[in-house]
Amino acid sequence: MKNFLIADSENLHIIGLRHTLKKRVKTPNLKVVNSREELFKCLDKNDIDCLIIDPNNIFLFYDDDLKLIKINYPSCKIIILSYFKNKQTIDSFLKDNINGFISKDCEEQTIFDALYKIQNGERYLCPKTLNALMDVLVLPAADSDEKLTLREFEILKQIAQGNNGKNIASDLFISIHTFRTHRKNIMKKTGRHTTSELILYALEKKIK
Repeated sequence: MKNFLIADSENLHIIGLRHTLKKRVKTPNLKVVNSREELFKCLDKNDIDCLIIDPNNIFLFYDDDLKLIKINYPSCKIIILSYFKNKQTIDSFLKDNINGFISKDCEEQTIFDALYKIQNGERYLCPKTLNALMDVLVLPAADSDEKLTLREFEILKQIAQGNNGKNIASDLFISIHTFRTHRKNIMKKTGRHTTSELILYALEKKIK
């Protein structure tokens, strides 16, 4: 991929992205737009290999426009570069077959990883977005009106396996404080009050 279109209106992010792409791609062809009208004009007039877009920062950009781009410019890879806000933030990634979603506060290496995987036919969801998504997607707790998030479910599984808090936090790349907060929420949702009771609960529900 050599022909890139950056669709954003935040100048500092655009400058940083330009610098990053020039490290990864030899003599990249970079174009920048900040409105829906400019975006579609640029796609019509140029062969764009990869569109890197923050839909929240494009003037008059509509929810269905990403799908429209996918249909009308099928050879153009699309990477959403935006802040994760809630599950709806990446709905387009999931339903419209977007090639990548990267959080704007990610490390430079994350962009390199995304470009490599996407160029090789894979889709890419950055670790920060994946971690945030796990905290908002929910799974039903068996025989319970309450629901555990994916993160809470994963922590409960590890507790049931006998792992201690420090090791669980390290394995999931979260702080020990965050682990304790999740454990407290799990206890509240399951009606258990100690780690031993949580282990018994997980065994009862065959969570392992």
